[in-house]
Amino acid sequence: MPSLDKELLSQKLLDMTKYLGELESLRVPTFVEYKKDHIKRYAVERLIELVVELATDINRHIVAVLGESSPPTYYDTFAEMNNLKILPKNLCLRLASTTGLQNRLVHRYEGIDHKVVYHSIDPLLENYRKYAVIVYDYLEKN
Repeated sequence: MPSLDKELLSQKLLDMTKYLGELESLRVPTFVEYKKDHIKRYAVERLIELVVELATDINRHIVAVLGESSPPTYYDTFAEMNNLKILPKNLCLRLASTTGLQNRLVHRYEGIDHKVVYHSIDPLLENYRKYAVIVYDYLEKN
């Protein structure tokens, strides 16, 4: 049975924390300001993509070691982290919902709804910071 690669996962969590800090620095008080600055918008979109991608990579690694099979979707990786009792259900649901946003950003489905992205920034920051703390604590204990 493979074991958790704590060094790899810790590095991914550090990268995530860095990206969250960068995302925080791009916050602006109004949607009008956000929409006007296309460079800032692109940076926000890319950072969201990176944060969600890192979390699902971390989830897949942990699930591969502890679970029975690899979840088929990014969304499912969060559900499996709840099934494994690593993440609380309410947080898993909020995190899993970001995979749809990430998917739309990556593939540019139906264009980008800038209002949705703008209003996603604060909850995403809060929820992924909680995620990082919980997963880091899990790695320390296991």
